Amino acid sequence: MAISVAATCFLSRDNYEDGYRVGNALDSDVQAGIEVTSPHAQVGKEYWVALPTADNVSGQPLTLLRGEISQVPDGLDIVGYKALSHEDTDGHPLSASPVEGSPGVPNLTKLPDHSGRPSRVPAHEPGDVFWAARVRVTGKVTGDLTGCRYHYRQGDTEYRQNVACISRIRLGPPLD
Repeated sequence: MAISVAATCFLSRDNYEDGYRVGNALDSDVQAGIEVTSPHAQVGKEYWVALPTADNVSGQPLTLLRGEISQVPDGLDIVGYKALSHEDTDGHPLSASPVEGSPGVPNLTKLPDHSGRPSRVPAHEPGDVFWAARVRVTGKVTGDLTGCRYHYRQGDTEYRQNVACISRIRLGPPLD
């Protein structure tokens, strides 16, 4: 039995990682070379950190299921995730946003959460919905948030794909 499962996986030429089929439908270079830095974080405060956009570069539509950050340094905790629409945010946030909002930055906490319904992304189109992590600063931040990934479905198959991201949150004087 184990041999036939292994042979099927080998013959199908699909890649698997941690039990997930590895996808390649999203633009994995969308944030390559971009580092989001927020040097004004305060211990005890919470911030929204946007994951990269989910742009479909494949020839098939996909359904975006969820996004997450896998590498969280000491000093930060992920409190939860939310799926947001670019239409509601007037674009894609490029820095950590205080959960209560700030001048010129929408209050992401009050915006509709689209995580309860999967988001369809047409072939060769940018996605309207992106995911954001709600992050709490618990102490001195020792590294960066990295390892962003999306889960999505194409046809009847679910995939997981890592996308490039670096969000650097550091303690510093608060923004007024």
